[in-house]
Formats: sequence, structure tokens, C-alpha cells
Amino acid sequence: MRSLPLFLAVLQAVEPTPLPERPPDGAAAAPAIRGADIDLLRAVRTIAGRVAEMQGAAFERPPVAVRASAELREAAAEIRALNAAPRDRLEARGRAWVDIGLGSAESPARVYRVLAADLDGVGFDPQGNRLLVDPERLTDADFDAGASDPAAILMSTGVRPDEPLVGHVLVHVRQRERSGADWLGATTDGTLARVAWAEGEANLLAIRYLFEGLGLSDAAIESGLDPGAVLDGRLLPPGLDGLAAAERELVRFVYEDGFAAAAAAFRADGFAGVARSAGRRTTTRDLSHGDLEPLGRSSDAADPALPPGLALADEDVLGEQGIFVLVSTLTGKDNLALQAADGWIGDRLLRFEPRTAGSPDRGMTHWRTRWVDEAASADFEYALVRSLEARFPGRTFAEVGPGTRVLATPERVFRIEREPIEVRLVVVPPDPPAPTERPGRS
Repeated sequence: MRSLPLFLAVLQAVEPTPLPERPPDGAAAAPAIRGADIDLLRAVRTIAGRVAEMQGAAFERPPVAVRASAELREAAAEIRALNAAPRDRLEARGRAWVDIGLGSAESPARVYRVLAADLDGVGFDPQGNRLLVDPERLTDADFDAGASDPAAILMSTGVRPDEPLVGHVLVHVRQRERSGADWLGATTDGTLARVAWAEGEANLLAIRYLFEGLGLSDAAIESGLDPGAVLDGRLLPPGLDGLAAAERELVRFVYEDGFAAAAAAFRADGFAGVARSAGRRTTTRDLSHGDLEPLGRSSDAADPALPPGLALADEDVLGEQGIFVLVSTLTGKDNLALQAADGWIGDRLLRFEPRTAGSPDRGMTHWRTRWVDEAASADFEYALVRSLEARFPGRTFAEVGPGTRVLATPERVFRIEREPIEVRLVVVPPDPPAPTERPGRS
């Protein structure tokens, strides 16, 4: 195998030329999906043959690819996100996230849309199990690069500039064939874990595809390479740095930690090992701790009693990674966040809102977390108190009873209750009705 220094030198030479900017407002839009593009189909199926050879498994049927404008790809991503989590639930979830301090009201929907859209220029439609390819990608213009163009350097290895991206999305086609379902799901933790495995496997293939012609595919995986370090960052979602802090860290987990976990599983047992790990390690805790036996699912917790007139508007699980992001973004302390999230075994973030329309701000957020032992629950309680006090400078929690603390602002009242292996956070308006009934689902 060639040396790692040679691999790193080549890495600097394979950043493709930037694509043309989208036309300004008022200019003609890129063409929408049209009839079959035979050249595109031929190119994609050639790439699919290499993907199948690299993964050691054939596609169930020849992959389908169509030309699609940026607007159409965005619409497809929006539909995909809403199929996983309906708009009303994501809006209610956003209000729950605001209550606990995890981003803005738009954050859940934005994270889902970014994950659904995936890469720039090549989208995936899981319902049709097909690729949506930008009209400017994988065209004859690839063959017109000058000798000094980075794209020409890449093509000299037998790889067109967009082939690794197409290979990435073709892995998603195979994943859909394997599972029969989308990996975007109803809860944050489950979605982050499943999408991390899906994107990790896809980028593992894309990077091996990129360096295969140089005999450096193994070196790329063994080096602990960041997927954002190749192809001018095009193996990551576009606009990642422009997301709000909490959103950005959740998405980075998917692509960076997902790739690291997939690479570790691949080194142990190839692509079959990646698929097995994805099937067993279905929480962010499981993905992050390959040395621990997987939980498989988060620990359940009972529904709380509810005030009259409220209904369950959304149910979420934040998981270990959601807790890490919450604490790290509110306090700026990654070490505290790591300690706070360690020992998580389950949580349920419930959002209850009035049955009557137009008054969601009168709702209640109830977050129940479960921990492996009393020390872990105490660590989380401490970090949660620190986080909320950092969010509201000058305000502190007051102890109002054994294991119970309260912090009040003009808009919301925050109540933390701790038992040996549970910590509960309840966020309500300043004057909620007394709890009397069990939850209903709107």
C-alpha cells in the first residue's frame, strides 16, 4: 500500500472546481424533471456497478436517476422530512426545544430538512428509490477540463468529479432496498442514530471510491479522515456552518461521528459489519460507545398527570447526543456536557398543548430522563441546573422540597425533580391549572 504522506498529498489535489452559482432572482430556473436522460442513466448505472462490486452485493433492480432542479430537490427533501415527522408535530417539538433551551422553534424542522436533503447537487427520493441529479452534474463538461484543472487531475485516476457523490447516494438506494423504510424517523435520537449510520456508510463508500484508483482507499479509512476534508467539503450538507449552534452540532454528529463509527465497523468486518452495527446500535449512545453493549432502545417512562384541556402534541427522545448538545451550547463547556450525557439510558420529551387552537404558548413541556445509576442522574441534574442558570443570567434555582428545585421567569416556570435514577424537568406558564387527568392525544 502506498504511504499516508502520498495519500495526504493527493487529498489536496482532488478538490473539484466550484460549480456555477445559481442564477439571480428573475433569471430562468434550472429545468425540472424531464424525460429519461439516457447518458445520465448510463453513467449512473456504470457507477452503480462499481458500488456493487465494492460492497459485494448487487442492486435489486437497476438504479433510476433523473435530472431535477434545485427547487425540485428542495421540495422532495421537504416532503421526505414531513413524511417522517408531520409539520404540526415538528412545530410542537420546536416549542418544547425552546422551553428546555435547545435551539429555536424552527430547529427540529430545519434539522430534518437538512438531513433529508443530504448533499448538494445529487438528491435522493426514497419513495421512488431514485436519484435526483442537478442538470449541471455528471455532464459532458467533465471531459473538457484543462490539464491543470483539479477536476482533470481527479479524472486522470478514472473518477469523474461527481462520481463519489453519486456513489454516496447509490448507497442510500441500497440501504432503502435492505430496510424497506426511510431512516428519518419520529424521534430525534432515533433519527440521528439511523441517519448517522446511513451517512457514515455512504461516505465510507464515497471516499473509498474516490481513492480506489490510486490504491489509497484503505489508507483513507485508516487515517481517520474527516469526510469534510475531501471534494471541497461536498460530502457534507451545504450551508452547515450557517446553521444555529445546536442545529449544526446535531448535524455534525450525523456526518462526523457517523463516519467514524462506520469506519470502525468496516475495519472490523467490512461493509457487512457496518450493516450489522447499524441494525444493533440504534441510539446515539450506542453509536458513540462501541465498547458498550447496545441498549437497542431507550428506557420507557410513564406518562405524567396533566392539567385539564391539554392534549399530547408531540413525543420525542433527545438521547445522549441531544443532551450533550443542550448542555454544551448553553454553557459552552464540552467537558460538562460529556459528563452530563454519560450514563443515559432513556428519556421522553413530551409537549402538551391546549385542545383549542391559537394558544400553544399555554402549553407544558415535560422531560423525563433515566440514568444508569444515581451518580449519573446527579451529574445530569447538576449540569441541567448550570445550563438553565446560564441561559437566564441573574436567576437561580431555589430548593422547594426534597429533590425539587424551581426557577421562575416572567414567561415560564422551570421545575426540576430528581429521584435515584430519574431527573424530570417540567416547564409551564406562570399560572398553569393544577394537574388532575391523564394525557390524551390530539
